[in-house]
Amino acid sequence: MIIAGLLMGAVLATPIPQGVPTDWSRTLLADLDAADAAMRDSHPGTVDRRNPGFVPQLEVASALARSRAGRVDSFAGYWWAMKGYAASFNDGHVSLNALADAPDLPTQWPGFLTGFDGDVQVVMTVDGGPGRPPLGARLLSCDGVDAQTLAARRVGDFSGRWNLQASRIHGGGEVLLEQGNPFVPMLNSCVFRVNGREQRHALRWAPLDPGSRKERLADTRRSFRPANGWHTMPGGGYWITTSSFNADPAAANFQELTRMLQQLTPATDALQQAPLIVLDVRGNSGGASHWSIALARLIWGREAVDAVRDDSWVEWRASEPNIAQLRGFLQKLEQAPDASPALLHMLESVTAGMAQAREQGQPLWREPTNDPAAALSQVERAGPGHKGRVVVVADAACGSACLDALDLWKRLGAMQVGVETSADSLYMDVRPERLPSGLARISVPMKVFRGRVRGSNEPHVPDRRYDGDMRDTAALEAWISGR
Repeated sequence: MIIAGLLMGAVLATPIPQGVPTDWSRTLLADLDAADAAMRDSHPGTVDRRNPGFVPQLEVASALARSRAGRVDSFAGYWWAMKGYAASFNDGHVSLNALADAPDLPTQWPGFLTGFDGDVQVVMTVDGGPGRPPLGARLLSCDGVDAQTLAARRVGDFSGRWNLQASRIHGGGEVLLEQGNPFVPMLNSCVFRVNGREQRHALRWAPLDPGSRKERLADTRRSFRPANGWHTMPGGGYWITTSSFNADPAAANFQELTRMLQQLTPATDALQQAPLIVLDVRGNSGGASHWSIALARLIWGREAVDAVRDDSWVEWRASEPNIAQLRGFLQKLEQAPDASPALLHMLESVTAGMAQAREQGQPLWREPTNDPAAALSQVERAGPGHKGRVVVVADAACGSACLDALDLWKRLGAMQVGVETSADSLYMDVRPERLPSGLARISVPMKVFRGRVRGSNEPHVPDRRYDGDMRDTAALEAWISGR
């Protein structure tokens, strides 16, 4: 992944004024028209001869959402119909995000929520009210529907990629939320296993405000995003945290990562001789790959990184909105004092190549297959390679450029610990398409990856699973160090 998460709207829209009656069915259909047009015009899948199933998949997604329009009479109905549309692509890079003018979803909860512990759903947060199941109680069924089917219908069908453990960890806390979704029935009672015995609990619904909702869901995900930075460990080791690979030069993460590389570069010799290096990517959902390549060169040396065979290449969809997106990002990068000259050169080359392909009527432009590690490195020193242990700590949030980092680091000899990561398809580097209602934007992948060793929607599985609390850095460090 070269760039991702660039937040420049491609379509101007007039938001729906607050308090004005809305024809929600018509709003849904108009936004679906815009989303369909963006996918057909700019998504590489619609012209990808290697994936003849993409266009039929797009048509099925659109047909399902349109069939729901007659039942949409509120923002919640609009939202869940659009969420189902995005989920139908089964691609984490096709996501729907609410904009500032969107109202909050009406949310209720029964005083407790479950989350996934492996394949089992257990109570992970509870308010302590009467009649609640205890923490750790295992969910068996609700209203006669078994727990796994229930989760797939209520959450998976509206989030996608439910086969991935990471998707279930991230979304499992919403199984027992009522958020105004008219396409799933409201639940009445659930059966739990507590101390070897089954217990039925009637669900007494109560409002849950947005702040509390965020906190309760965080409890079910057990997720954590530490601050970017590094510190030395006992015995001469290094703990290096990159919880984001942000590509936006105006973002704080970009500046933090730049400073960290500047601080670590003088310590290249010490890094390559260190008995243990921990690369902590908890909470890292992606961004730009040049950060992980720069770190790899510090730790393993230029020669080792350059020796990693890479037969992959990418093709960009040469649409006007995609070209405009990249040009806009290039202009932002040109104003950044610490912008990588190599990254600037790459963007100039890509935008020029895409524009030329479009003028010639070519829907896809193949990026020259120069060694991406050599092209994007920010570190100029060569080294003898790392002799000690390198451990990568990853969690279910790891996606996009974080997965690319593991692709490289593990091929260089790093061992992965933690839990199974998320996964990505071969369509990537997204641009946001702002929908006409002004309520949401949908992300549109701009390029397709060819020849990648890791398959589409294939996660990284840890070499050693960590069953403790992934949020506890001190316990993780002690476990990795063998203390």
